[in-house]
Amino acid sequence: MSSSSIRSTLLTTGLATALVVGGFYHFKLVGHYQSEIADLNNQLEMLTPAGIDTAAMTELIGNLKLVPSGEVGNTGNAVPDNWIYGAATARYTLVEMTDTECPYCREHFPILKGLIDSSGGHINAALLHVPAHGEASRNQALAIECAGEQGGSEAAWKYAESVFQSTPSNGKGVSGSLTSLATALGLDGKRFAGCLDSIEAVDRVKADLDQALKLGITQTPSTLVVDNESGQSLVLQGAHASRDGILQALEGLSGQSKGANHE
Repeated sequence: MSSSSIRSTLLTTGLATALVVGGFYHFKLVGHYQSEIADLNNQLEMLTPAGIDTAAMTELIGNLKLVPSGEVGNTGNAVPDNWIYGAATARYTLVEMTDTECPYCREHFPILKGLIDSSGGHINAALLHVPAHGEASRNQALAIECAGEQGGSEAAWKYAESVFQSTPSNGKGVSGSLTSLATALGLDGKRFAGCLDSIEAVDRVKADLDQALKLGITQTPSTLVVDNESGQSLVLQGAHASRDGILQALEGLSGQSKGANHE
């Protein structure tokens, strides 16, 4: 698919309205991420990234996979590190590095979903937890993992959306319990509560934070744009991770792939 047709497909489905991005991005120091990792697991070795680690990016891309909700817990498949929203066959994946207590992530989340829903199956997205707003963020990240463990990618994304809609942000947390949000989505509350206390859920959130550090992420939200056809990718942070920035990155990756195919 050409870069012009990709943009046309997206823009003709209601995404042409300009997005005001002033004050949209939340800056967090890598050192703060490290303290959060230490709080999750005091034995985790601290990492000090220097720019973008290509090997880490490759590792992250390699971890992307889809486990349909009907298969989770029934086929013995491992729970994926990153929950996929959208078509499994999409050419492009947007890895959303997010904190559910970050107010700017809350604004960005529906923008991201809109891109996926309006892409005609050409784009999907994955979640990568960067819970920098203390205990509320960490517990919500665990809860999203537990929703996914029980109901697959669809449940993980619905739960994340529910959290964003229920919290005033900035570490204040949701008004009700995390388990009540799960049961409202039709999940098994007892199983969900047990998962929240599991080392497996903690390890998955810790692994996400580890990936964010390796990628040199210092802001939330940030987006890793992946061309699944060519294997090429771009990390967008700050103002570059806007809707228009993502569209431009998609065009750029498409152009690079087209150029490589003609060499």
